[in-house]
Amino acid sequence: MTMLDQQHIGIDAHYIGARAGGNETYMRNLLAGLAQVCPDARITALTSQAIHRQGGETAGFPTAPIPTNSSYLRVPFALPWMAKKYHLDLLHVQYTAPPICPVPYVVTMHDIVAYRFPESMPFLDRHRLRRMSRSTLNRARRIFTVTEAMRTEICSTFQIDPDRIDVVPNALAPIYNETITDARREAVRQKYNLPEKYILYVGLLQPRKNLIRLAQAFARLREEGLEHTLVIVGKRAWLYGAMLENMEALNLGDHLQFTDYVDTVDLPILYNLADVFTFVSLYEGFGIPVIEALACGTPVLASTDPALMEVTGGGALYPDPLDIKDITEKLRILINDTELRKELVAKGQDHIKRYSIGNMGQAAETGYKAALES
Repeated sequence: MTMLDQQHIGIDAHYIGARAGGNETYMRNLLAGLAQVCPDARITALTSQAIHRQGGETAGFPTAPIPTNSSYLRVPFALPWMAKKYHLDLLHVQYTAPPICPVPYVVTMHDIVAYRFPESMPFLDRHRLRRMSRSTLNRARRIFTVTEAMRTEICSTFQIDPDRIDVVPNALAPIYNETITDARREAVRQKYNLPEKYILYVGLLQPRKNLIRLAQAFARLREEGLEHTLVIVGKRAWLYGAMLENMEALNLGDHLQFTDYVDTVDLPILYNLADVFTFVSLYEGFGIPVIEALACGTPVLASTDPALMEVTGGGALYPDPLDIKDITEKLRILINDTELRKELVAKGQDHIKRYSIGNMGQAAETGYKAALES
């Protein structure tokens, strides 16, 4: 019997079912990884009431319903109450911890957008994160983050000892290892009315994703005769109104297509059908879509953001995300240079082998043990 079989860990898994992009993917894969490496661990996933009733979403771990959907109530009130009710020995929170927490906790700090790009967040969200992040980090038994780039950034911004931080990287879901049939490809193409040639973006629609500059670069290539469509996949998150207006003002017509949120099971096919995947984000903690695209054999246009360069391992092109000309030129190259496309995908696919469910679970298990022993 191991320490995790005896000690009770509660994981704040409210992102599951929330269509929360990378944060939801992280949580689903974390639970899957833990189920793989320590299936007998005493872990309870703290989920929304809907997911608790539905069941089957937490890799076999039992769930407990969070009594509120409000983050302003969940963190300071619901989580401490649940820690006591379920006799937790350790709580795992995301971004912020209860100001008064009755049990030790670990925190996953996916990024520090509120400090690096505060203007890209709604006012109340960035204010809450800026007010609570330092205290959360200082009180945590262990700090989880998703890349070495983020570990460096957290240490420099908050003067944190790097030995307190565990890199628990994101992972590729098993669906990205499945064979895709021609019939399935055609069914997904028809379901989303996808054109024959398209360039793809997957992620939340919000300012930090730099979609205006991407669309402007694409528009320049359209003027040169590019036949492709720019397909934007993801739900509208926040502060997207002006962004969408600027994109629509480019008059791309049917060559700019929004699908909104798509079914997760369809994502591998959307990546696979695309000629290029674009993710020229201004700032990321990890950037899960870039490794998903590489796993599907799709060439990636990322950006010079340190986390994106780390997770792709040289298997992408990296324009300056603030330079529309650079984005345009590198997108043109990636569309047209067949040999370079093959070379980058091969290099990227070799690099992303490290982002497995098992490795993620092992890293988290090690972090939990360190937190319980300290």
